[in-house]
Amino acid sequence: TTVSVPKDSVRDFQDHLSTVRIAGTNWDKLCTAVVPWLIPALVGFLTATSGSLVEVAADLLNQLRFGFCTSNILRGPETCVNWTTWGEFGMNPFFAYITVSVLFAITSALLVWAFAPTARGSGIPEVKTILGGFVMKDVLEMKTLVVKVIGLSLSVSSGMALGKEGPLVHVACCWANWCSKLSKRYVENESKRREVISTAAAAGVSVAFGTPLGGVLFSYEEVSTIFTNTIMTRAFFAAVVAALSLRWWDPTGTGKLTMFEAHFVEMPAFEEYPFFILLGVVGGILGAIFVHANITISANRADGTPFRKRVHIVVEVALLALITAITSWPSEFTRGMSSATIRSLFQTCGRPHEESIDMTRLCDPNTGESVLGTEILMSLGIAAGLRFLQMSCTFGTGVPCGLFVPSLYTGACIGRAAGVMVAALNSHYHFTTNTINPGVYAMIGAASVLGGVCRVTISLVVIMFGLTNALQLIVPFMLALITAKVVGDLFSEGIYDAVIVLRGYPYLHEPGEESFGTACEDIMDTKIQCLNSEVTTFGEVKKIINETPHGGLPLVTSSTDHTLLGYIHTARLKSHLETASHSALVTDETPVVFKKKLLGAPADALNLSKFVDTTVLSVPPEMPLAQIHCIFWRLGVKLVLIAKNGRLCGMITKKSFVDHMMESHHGHGDGHKKASTESLDDCEGGLSAPLLAGQK
Repeated sequence: TTVSVPKDSVRDFQDHLSTVRIAGTNWDKLCTAVVPWLIPALVGFLTATSGSLVEVAADLLNQLRFGFCTSNILRGPETCVNWTTWGEFGMNPFFAYITVSVLFAITSALLVWAFAPTARGSGIPEVKTILGGFVMKDVLEMKTLVVKVIGLSLSVSSGMALGKEGPLVHVACCWANWCSKLSKRYVENESKRREVISTAAAAGVSVAFGTPLGGVLFSYEEVSTIFTNTIMTRAFFAAVVAALSLRWWDPTGTGKLTMFEAHFVEMPAFEEYPFFILLGVVGGILGAIFVHANITISANRADGTPFRKRVHIVVEVALLALITAITSWPSEFTRGMSSATIRSLFQTCGRPHEESIDMTRLCDPNTGESVLGTEILMSLGIAAGLRFLQMSCTFGTGVPCGLFVPSLYTGACIGRAAGVMVAALNSHYHFTTNTINPGVYAMIGAASVLGGVCRVTISLVVIMFGLTNALQLIVPFMLALITAKVVGDLFSEGIYDAVIVLRGYPYLHEPGEESFGTACEDIMDTKIQCLNSEVTTFGEVKKIINETPHGGLPLVTSSTDHTLLGYIHTARLKSHLETASHSALVTDETPVVFKKKLLGAPADALNLSKFVDTTVLSVPPEMPLAQIHCIFWRLGVKLVLIAKNGRLCGMITKKSFVDHMMESHHGHGDGHKKASTESLDDCEGGLSAPLLAGQK
């Protein structure tokens, strides 16, 4: 179904705001003012709690791939005095590593397959579609939330090439959907609920990266369709509460929100900026390659394909986990958690850092300088290539999985390798007097690849600053990310938009600068159900309303005069008819009219004119589709009626317009075959042959 923002706004005012202002008590007025802030705060706290649970559980379970604590199974090697590796226990470490990894992945896949299939993947494409004005069943329900949290903990700890950051946005939106049920105002209003979901997306990113401002910008730039100043303020409030709650829980035990904090003394030299731009180019190209590869793989393993008929989705996950574990074991760069390796790649040799960060492979212990040479370049190149292939196959499989961390990992390896090469060049040619810091290049490379994959810019700059605490790198981040986006857009769209197209979600993108060669009359539906305002009976109207699968019907003057009078929303009328049918004064033969003044109307006729929406939007058939696109995008309406000289001649729904845009995008239907524009001659007897009228 489709959401109508103008309709929901009017309904919210009539059912809640106006009632409270006129007849509400002081308590009612206080609740009306506080609840819109209380729900985002609650969402922020619950999201931080869920994120902390996933962080602690994933870290603990991941350690079981290498050993266990004999005195307390819930302790890791850092806090356990009796830590025993699988080799010391008498098992082959390689076999134990693979077995535990595959077991975690299978458990996660079974939970998703058996209880909540909508918990698979990152959930961001689904959230974008919901915020775009469409309803998706089960995506934000409680069972999806529970399976998402448990399955995410297991899939991350399995060592597969995935991250938890994207799915945390989905988790936050699930909490928003649940918290909205605490208020009748949000339960009964889809548009108001989407305002809370927009704020939740900001809270999810705030928990994932510890950056409240980055969360607000991500919700605005990537997820939300309608983002007013009110939503922005509440999103920022939810993100701040989420960050404070995360700081209070302190799941990492560091007392910091920054995931990959690094210390730098001097700004990069101006001579290094061309290398940063080059990293942006590489990131854009790799991002486009990833989108193409992942979408191709996902299309070939979708439901109904020959591959899916032969290979169950749980078996697919088991095979991916097995191959990932086998290929990741030989290298120390890929064997452990990706986040730990990223933290090491971002660091500067010879500078103080946390004891938990292992820099032995990257820094010379004798000189304290970065290790140079072909050996480290080979190790980083193999790690980047391997993780890129792994994440291309893993993203979109049957477990909760994100792509932020594997993208950052791939880019960090490439950037660190580039930094090593630039340092070697500088030692030979001395093009700058500044010390070349490979850690800086690792950060720029990480941002470039992630930007090339997702095509986000402003929000990612702030997120990277929040991740690294490297304020002096904002300009290099900007240069690399805008370059990655421009280069990536030359070859493909972003991964989330590509997934939306692949799965056939009805999402309407923001209007671009392209011009349309078609008008409303070329794509409008002309065979539509409609009611007329002539006198009919209560039983006939009730039968029509109960049998129609649509959410509304246009109202015309008569079976011969198709002058548009308005639009009738079937849900409210159906409820009224059910109530009226229990009255002794109303029978199936009771006359019914839809106009306040109708010549010849019986005096005892039931007047239903209050259910006629006369504010429904109508446009002439000659209006260009570019303007219709703006109407659907800016106003959030679910349909537009087409009327010529006041006479109804067609309709365009948001869903049908999205289908047209997708066909146009993929080049189907040369010129888009022009629809019939004959008058509605079959709108007789109050109901025409059904084709399309409103949304289901």
